[in-house]
Amino acid sequence: MSEERRTSGRVAFDYTYSNSELFGVQEAYKAIRTNIILSVIKDGCKKIVITSPLQAEGKSTTSVNIAISLAQAFNKVLFIDCDLRLSKVHKALGIARDPGVSNILSGLASVDESIQATKFENLFVLPAGITAPNPSEMLASSKMQELIISLEKNFDYIIMDTPPINIVSDALPLARLADGVAIVVRRKVTTHTELEKTIKSLQFINAKILGIILNDALEETGKRYKGGRYGKYGKNKYGYGYGYGQGYNYSYSSYSSSAKDSKDMEQEKKK
Repeated sequence: MSEERRTSGRVAFDYTYSNSELFGVQEAYKAIRTNIILSVIKDGCKKIVITSPLQAEGKSTTSVNIAISLAQAFNKVLFIDCDLRLSKVHKALGIARDPGVSNILSGLASVDESIQATKFENLFVLPAGITAPNPSEMLASSKMQELIISLEKNFDYIIMDTPPINIVSDALPLARLADGVAIVVRRKVTTHTELEKTIKSLQFINAKILGIILNDALEETGKRYKGGRYGKYGKNKYGYGYGYGQGYNYSYSSYSSSAKDSKDMEQEKKK
């Protein structure tokens, strides 16, 4: 993100995939979309959790852009704001925070009245809802599991934006329910230690880690568009890196190559 988009240590929303005329960012999200589609092949609804180790790593911005990208590929997509503590997606999308997830789980609202359409065709949002006193318990409840199951029949993809894994445990029950988890990290912010902690937490519950999205990826040229780096599936490198301007850069890597990349990130942070 460019400097003017950083406020009080937190990264402001910038839905670059939908409103940017710059080719690099659009292609970056298309690359991430393609990797997710190819990583989760199954009949029916695909449930994806987007999380991060810590705050200010661009998780929510990235997850919304992924949802937009999937919707623009003619998929019916439901974005669920599962951050019942610090919900902010509703503000960025210009919708009400409630009714939402917490209202439904508390028996205060129905699913139909809580799901909201967006200005993006095929994209719907289930906001977080009213502030909950017990978010961890709510998200781990059988009611939450039943809610997700009930929504599957109506959508091609369900994207769940969760709180950072290393701060609270809210994301873990959802990661177990999901068909895959993508981890968002930020160059010069996320350390190797924090990333490894996140990976171990997900491995402990047998979650399927789809890959790692590196935000603020290094730009190799001064041009507005930088081509991707290609490799093979499996143990070798497979990913894309795009960038332009002052730091709208993204990279996607398969989980198998993440350990080396996270060490590189930590070395870069120390510079």
